[in-house]
Amino acid sequence: MLNLHENINYPKLKKLIDLTIDFYNEGKFQDVIGHINQFLQKHPPSHELYNILGLTHIKINNNKVAYKCFLKAIEIKPNYSISYFNIGSLYHEENIIKKAIKNYEIALKFNPNYVSALFNLAILRKENGEVAKAISNYKILLKNNQFHIESNYNLSSIYLELKRYSLAIFHLKKILEVQNYYLDTFLKLGISYHKINNLKNALHYYLEELKINENNHEAYYLIGSVFIDKGDYNKAYKNFLRVLKINPNISKNLTSLGDIMQKKSNFDLAIKYYRRSLKLNPACVITNNNLGFTYEEKKDYFKAINCYKKSLSYNSNYFEANHNIGNSLKKIGDLDNALVFYEKALKIFPNNPDTLVNYGYVNLLKGNLKNGFKLYEQRLFRRDNTTRPPKVNLIWDGKESLKGKRFFVYEEQGLGDIIQFSRYLILLKEKGAIVTFKVKKELHKLISTIKININLISHTPNYEEIDFEAPLLSLPHLFKTDIHTIPYPEKYIYADNRKIKFWKNQLDNKKFKIGINWTARKDDKSFDIDNFKKIANFKNVQLISIQKTDKIDPKKIDFKIKTFSKKIDIDRDSFVDTAAIIMNCDLIITCDTSIAHLSGALGKKTWILLKKIPDWRWMMHRSDTPWYKNVKLFRNNNIKSWETTFNKVYQQLDNLL
Repeated sequence: MLNLHENINYPKLKKLIDLTIDFYNEGKFQDVIGHINQFLQKHPPSHELYNILGLTHIKINNNKVAYKCFLKAIEIKPNYSISYFNIGSLYHEENIIKKAIKNYEIALKFNPNYVSALFNLAILRKENGEVAKAISNYKILLKNNQFHIESNYNLSSIYLELKRYSLAIFHLKKILEVQNYYLDTFLKLGISYHKINNLKNALHYYLEELKINENNHEAYYLIGSVFIDKGDYNKAYKNFLRVLKINPNISKNLTSLGDIMQKKSNFDLAIKYYRRSLKLNPACVITNNNLGFTYEEKKDYFKAINCYKKSLSYNSNYFEANHNIGNSLKKIGDLDNALVFYEKALKIFPNNPDTLVNYGYVNLLKGNLKNGFKLYEQRLFRRDNTTRPPKVNLIWDGKESLKGKRFFVYEEQGLGDIIQFSRYLILLKEKGAIVTFKVKKELHKLISTIKININLISHTPNYEEIDFEAPLLSLPHLFKTDIHTIPYPEKYIYADNRKIKFWKNQLDNKKFKIGINWTARKDDKSFDIDNFKKIANFKNVQLISIQKTDKIDPKKIDFKIKTFSKKIDIDRDSFVDTAAIIMNCDLIITCDTSIAHLSGALGKKTWILLKKIPDWRWMMHRSDTPWYKNVKLFRNNNIKSWETTFNKVYQQLDNLL
């Protein structure tokens, strides 16, 4: 960093200076000092010699004398930039920042293209937080020295920190134009391309790094990260295992291995990796959070909550842990505390749609429908959302008259949701709207039984023919629904009379007919068909499967169930036959699935068996529902068995019969 001398234009000094340089380079510092002092006693003072003398005193840790020598050189030659630079370097090493900067600036005043002064000043300004000035110094230096390796490297590091990745790439490539390899240039190029999602080039440069150092665990780790972004978890896993083989004590690598196992639902192995990572880095908020999420996936919510709390103990403002602990608290039914953590998450990330939706779910579970449905609108902005938001200019404000207005509604989510919320089409019609409903073709016949004149389509209409539009599940919010204003809880869908008569002839009308459904799309809502055995033993009861795909193996059950799986809704009209069969039953007993909504919308007496923390629509701690007047809810409090709940069903059925 320190300059030894400048070009000498005085021949009489040349011999001495060459001699002292040789002594200096050989480490004979006392010889340098002796020869110079002897010369200065007989000859006029020389700024070059005082500069060399100052440098030599630095080598023997005599900085005070060195400083005086540099000042003497400046006294002899006031515009002597080299001594100003060396004084600046002394202050720089002693961390006297302001004085170092001042002397570097004076050196540059007398020599604006002084490379070492520009370089050191840039370093110092970066260390001092003056990033813009550091960049300026590097640019001035590179204007006349475009291939200055250290400056290109340092400037690329600054641009990486500023997330200006294209500029980082430019300066890193400048290095490779003059030198095949320099420090971690290949890694930095890979990282820069990775950040701009150019995975091909990122992978190329990471592999180039491995040609230089085949045991560079960081390169293998970054290659694994590229494959994560490509969605190739198997190749990512292999590279993380290479890292593990080279160095088994890298916590972030162990966390990444855990993340992959979590994605592959190998939760036990994921937990092992996370625990190993936390032994190395117990305070890692990400690993504690991811371990918690793995326990949550295993439905071990209390362990999950403890992990999230551990994460928050190290960083209370970690958004993911606040959000996730809210989810786990919701799943164990601690709704009030779930709200507390969702609110904390929203203070950190106010407009996060996932948190807002989950916050809405809790409000809906608690029966706060108006606020819940308002928050539920954020579902339209979630990353995994498949329903487009309405066009801004076509959103109804809930106040403007709909008389004669063309209102386009489009379906979303599952069949049960479509059935449950199609009742709101009636409200639109009552407001005077001309209603068009885009819905699956196979549901047209069922929805057409609603006693209103609506246009059912399976395509998006011309927007010139629309005044307003909304996805189906936005209608409760638009109508400001609360627990007392849910429309048409008695009945709003009807079965075909001819179908009812047809299916009546297929049943034993002398018996009490119970339609049953035991399988839902999600396993935690489903229960085993064997739970109906005790009910089947009632005298004068006929069990009728109303699952289209009932998957009953006669060898595995020892009680009678009437099935129609190959005959129900075979003409591509969903639920038309099912609705008719339901109307011929005296009671429906079902898990939480579309059949429950169909039966409720038909006004049929229905018993729905719910998991401990049900979907938001069923709320908490009540045996009835404002959505369907003839529905009774049975809540299962044991996540491992439905036996107790079925005993309650059996007892009530015994009373009914």
